[in-house]
Amino acid sequence: MRTVFTTLGAITLVLFLFSSCRAQSRVYVAARPATVMAPPPPFRGAVWIGPEYQLHRGAYVYVPPRYVTPRRGHVWVSGHWDHHRGKQVWVKGKWVKHNKHKRR
Repeated sequence: MRTVFTTLGAITLVLFLFSSCRAQSRVYVAARPATVMAPPPPFRGAVWIGPEYQLHRGAYVYVPPRYVTPRRGHVWVSGHWDHHRGKQVWVKGKWVKHNKHKRR
């Protein structure tokens, strides 16, 4: 299991290092990926960051899900699929201050 997290971490790091600096909040894609089940957390308080998409060399690529250390005073709002102008779009996940977070 540790090898899986190490491999996922390495892949994520490479994607982040080679990704573009431009911020994008919506990604146009053709189809949704399969649902990913979260494995048991590797440490107490770990926050599950589900699958995401990042811009890499002009194309959006899948970023595998992972556990991260939580940010104090913030909650993670997962990325999600939405409809925009007749297409399905990806809205990136983000950290928001806890007192400003609204439940859906």
